[in-house]
Amino acid sequence: MSAPGTISLSTVVTPRGGWSAAGRFLTGAGLAVFLLTALVGYEAFLLLTIFGPTEGWWLADFVRDFQLWCFRGDPRTGGISWLAVSVMMFEPAFVVGVAAILWRQKFALLVHPGTWWVHIKAALAAGVLIAGCVGGLIYYARADAVRALILPPFPGERIRVQLALPGTILIDQKGGTFSFADLRGRVVLVTGVYAACTTACPEIFLELKALLDELPVTERAELSVVALSLNPEYETTELMDAVTTARGFSHPELRYVNGRDPAVMHDLLTRLQFSATRNPENGIIDHANLFLLVDRTNHIAYRFTLDPRHRAWMRAALRSLLNETHVIPPRAS
Repeated sequence: MSAPGTISLSTVVTPRGGWSAAGRFLTGAGLAVFLLTALVGYEAFLLLTIFGPTEGWWLADFVRDFQLWCFRGDPRTGGISWLAVSVMMFEPAFVVGVAAILWRQKFALLVHPGTWWVHIKAALAAGVLIAGCVGGLIYYARADAVRALILPPFPGERIRVQLALPGTILIDQKGGTFSFADLRGRVVLVTGVYAACTTACPEIFLELKALLDELPVTERAELSVVALSLNPEYETTELMDAVTTARGFSHPELRYVNGRDPAVMHDLLTRLQFSATRNPENGIIDHANLFLLVDRTNHIAYRFTLDPRHRAWMRAALRSLLNETHVIPPRAS
């Protein structure tokens, strides 16, 4: 019995049953139901991001980006790091496992269906929490994708450079000699590919085709495309000619070139910063989707990639260079 003027502890702890309900949840089977439901929802979400298709449905972009950033995905091969996957799947399972050991008597009650029905509100709360987190991630990803589509205007001269091209003598797909100096007075688009590539190179060829098809006939006649071989040890003129023909490109609009000596070609690629590294296990050459735009004075003016922003800028830069009318002095004899 409490003394006059004092407040009972039970009154503070359980006003209208509020603290009592929270206490029962934290010490009873309700917490076990909540944790296990949340774990199942989380693992189901991860399985969706691991095995969900990356094309053809409304969450395809989200799944692809999630694999890229959270599972160290490779967009060129579609592979993911299973070590990263196992870590993300194991960590919450470990936490719930520890809880199950500490409160094993309460978790043991979950084998009875009646326990789940009694604590259905806890299960629903866990489901709402996981759904809210997943929905927030999808909303953020969609908002970020929308922001990425809002491209800033092409910076123009602010990002322009003036780098001289090497005078290396090369061989094109028809067996003729080639040098960048031969194209002085023309605008040149330079990229790097190799015949056996099945990941990045097809996309590069598609981008080249799109760029050429978008140009008016008069501007297209002023543009030359040069594809540098990223696999100089193995690419012959016959192979390069077959690749360009199969892709629908004509000579000399596109010159697919290689060096007489692979060492010379590798040196040229290094000087132009075309990074290409062969994987010793499968022979695949990892390389960047790099495009160089060369102005009529035979100098590198811009460098772009297949990034969405760069795709738009590359088109603006290309038209800007095609509209330039520099007077080209004759080469010394």
